[in-house]
Amino acid sequence: MNTAFWQERLERCPAMRPWLTRTARYAVTAEKLPATLTLGSVPEDKAVYQSLSEIFPGCREENGRLKAKLDSALRECALWRPLADLLGVKPAVPKTTPSPDERLEQTVRRLKVLFPGDSAFISQLRASDQLHRFFTSAESAPDDLVALFEALVSLRAAPAGLTLSELGAKWFNDSKALRNGPLRQQFENLLRLQSGDDDSDSATLLNACGIIENPYTTHVVVFAPFSYLTQDGAWLDWPHRLWQRGEAAILSWKTVRTLTAIRLEESCLSLITSENAAPFHRLVEMRRPALYTEGYPNAAVKTLLQRFAQAGAAGLHWGDTDLDGFRIAEQVARCIPSTFFDPQQGLPHARLRRLTHEQHRRLEQFIDAHPDFTYLAELRHTLAHGWLEQEQTIDRFT
Repeated sequence: MNTAFWQERLERCPAMRPWLTRTARYAVTAEKLPATLTLGSVPEDKAVYQSLSEIFPGCREENGRLKAKLDSALRECALWRPLADLLGVKPAVPKTTPSPDERLEQTVRRLKVLFPGDSAFISQLRASDQLHRFFTSAESAPDDLVALFEALVSLRAAPAGLTLSELGAKWFNDSKALRNGPLRQQFENLLRLQSGDDDSDSATLLNACGIIENPYTTHVVVFAPFSYLTQDGAWLDWPHRLWQRGEAAILSWKTVRTLTAIRLEESCLSLITSENAAPFHRLVEMRRPALYTEGYPNAAVKTLLQRFAQAGAAGLHWGDTDLDGFRIAEQVARCIPSTFFDPQQGLPHARLRRLTHEQHRRLEQFIDAHPDFTYLAELRHTLAHGWLEQEQTIDRFT
């Protein structure tokens, strides 16, 4: 059954080519042809049927299909390869599966095309061990990373207070996608890489990025003489009445999000923003207008500070003088015209706390990566001399 044999058969009955093609495919892909070979549907042309029967002795019809029983000699693929060559049937070229590193590299190039303004940051993604592991374990990693990056970029123009459910629904068509699991881990990884925050816990990280996990547990604690205007036009003065009683007010995220304005009940208000709880408590005892940021300010804190700024208030931030403290101060200053109370001025260096090796490394990296940071000079002072916890400065401040 050489090439000449098959040429002669096909010239005699060209119409049987489709039935022979199936056999040729077996010859280039299988080790052996099956003992019972299905040639295809039963041909209506009797000449085709007869020609096939001469090549495949014992052809029979079975449920509308033409089948042939092959003895051991006819099952040898080498016997049929001249037919395959004549019909132009070639073995399929196996698709090469890119490695996880290659898939990540391809996705990085794709991101640079989609987001050319973020090219430098996108280049950093190649070095992320967590992303490499993600591309090793998840087949959908390329598309997932693009969607995660789109969600990350969308935060820049979005109002503070988006929930993970909203982001998941918008970018993954699934409100649960970013609540937990690998996608949540990778989203937090991107947030950390963008902000240079390796150490904060999940809640602190999300707060710093304007994301809230639960709108019913997100709130702001404030002690100040103010009233606020609701969407239906009512002025509510209960924060002012609490101020008169020497008590702080707790406003939920829903309340802050829906109020339309605040009114200062005392003129020229200076609002002290406190990073930590004990100093804030002291300010309340002293009847000093104050707002508790609770570490990195969450969406409720940021939004209320913006409302105070619109009402004409100014801010004075009081916090730690480590990297996180100055980053908190910088976020506060974005919301309200603010200065930083620097208790280190005039203090002997001996009272300052020494940075740990990890704190020193992290601070150096941040300074190198953020040459335009508002409190760069203060960070360099901390790097050289050490830092103060806010609680150490209560007596000095008051």
